[in-house]
Amino acid sequence: MALNCLTSHYALLWDEAYDLAFTEQRWSQPDNVRLPQDFWQDLTSTWTRHCALRSDYARRMALVEIDVLVAQVLGLTLNELLLIYRVQFPVMQGYERDTWYDITGRIVFTNSKGLVGVGLPRNGSRITPKTRIRTPDGVSREGNIGWDDLYKGGQWLVPDGTVVTQWVTDDTWPGGPRTVKRTYVAPFARANREEDYRAAWEFFASTQTA
Repeated sequence: MALNCLTSHYALLWDEAYDLAFTEQRWSQPDNVRLPQDFWQDLTSTWTRHCALRSDYARRMALVEIDVLVAQVLGLTLNELLLIYRVQFPVMQGYERDTWYDITGRIVFTNSKGLVGVGLPRNGSRITPKTRIRTPDGVSREGNIGWDDLYKGGQWLVPDGTVVTQWVTDDTWPGGPRTVKRTYVAPFARANREEDYRAAWEFFASTQTA
């Protein structure tokens, strides 16, 4: 429900399906700062836009946890779930290895071919959207900036607390193109699906036996 009820068009469905138990749910990683830890407890019986998971990281984590719950219901072991992921999903593994999230859970860079236009491009060029980098000491620079200007060769080129602002043209809404500002805040980090599977498996296993 939280993954699908994104707009008011789903309000009736939400109202019909809502259960007070929704507010008792918890993430399997309660100390993960990229997850909205108060999301579940703040859910209401009447739909609002806050009833939907909206950050890239939170939506990904919800799908990870669903994978684990389904695997447990089907009687799979954790090792079997990991084997399925390793053998059947090599493309997803490649995307996971090079998708980076900011501290708010927004994708700042991804190599996913299904997410063209999401985050910064790999390299800056004359057609790259206008971008500004502002470091914690107040120093700013603007230009055609890409991901390689932030992280290259395994080395960070910007410190934690850096704010990257990007102005892009959005033509997905009625009324024609408009300029949209996107903001990314360091530190940036990747997610590890196998580690997340293990954490979720342990969490749900302990919940079921409690």
